[in-house]
Amino acid sequence: MTMRKWSKVMSLVVIGLFVVSLAVAQEKKDDGITKMPDGSYRSKDYDESNRPEDDYLAKFHANEVVDKLMKRNLDEIYMLNIIVKNNSGKGWDSKYQEVYNGYKDGMEQYYKRNMVYAKDKLQKNHAAITDLFKIMYEDYRKQCEDLLNECAGKILQLHLDIGSRIDPDKSDLLSDNHLRLRVAYGQMDDAQKAMSEKYGLGAIYHLRVARAYGISILEQLAKDENEKKSVRDKYKVAKADNLNRIYSTGGAAQ
Repeated sequence: MTMRKWSKVMSLVVIGLFVVSLAVAQEKKDDGITKMPDGSYRSKDYDESNRPEDDYLAKFHANEVVDKLMKRNLDEIYMLNIIVKNNSGKGWDSKYQEVYNGYKDGMEQYYKRNMVYAKDKLQKNHAAITDLFKIMYEDYRKQCEDLLNECAGKILQLHLDIGSRIDPDKSDLLSDNHLRLRVAYGQMDDAQKAMSEKYGLGAIYHLRVARAYGISILEQLAKDENEKKSVRDKYKVAKADNLNRIYSTGGAAQ
């Protein structure tokens, strides 16, 4: 073999090795996910005992699950962000950040078209969201119980007021707020049911409605404008939160 032919053969060999090495490098993801020769993936986050199935059927079903969880998780994280910012002293920030990061990891896999791993991460993310909602639910439920107990006391006083029997305006006021209180307690029951079904977002919405009724009752039953102003000042953050808004320190809802 002549030197020229030898050089040509070696050049082809070097080019071939470069192409192969480049292809292998491209299959290795920065996030630790590697595509195997059989078309499956391996990830540093899993071992063979817990790695999700990634055959064709698994990928097909993963697409449908991911599409649903992308929107559902994002809607719930949006609410969690509002709740955390309106309750800055409750120590929920770190748990919210974990939820946020979990969603971000799932979406990273989605954009890279690793649908099986996107599904797994978004399902784990939704479980973390549900756990955080459970913590918030207990806090909101206690708020509502205290608020509605106060409302019940005010309504009882109005029941015992002789004026409620002879004054049409007081009688209407009693009737309206008695109904509001019953609806508020009904919302608390609905919240408990939603939470038992692991629907944290719905549970918080029901508790917000209950709280809105409670605040309205206290405002309506206030003896004068000063007492009404006091109620508004006490519950100004809660009122913004009830509207799914963030109450800023400047006094405006965002």
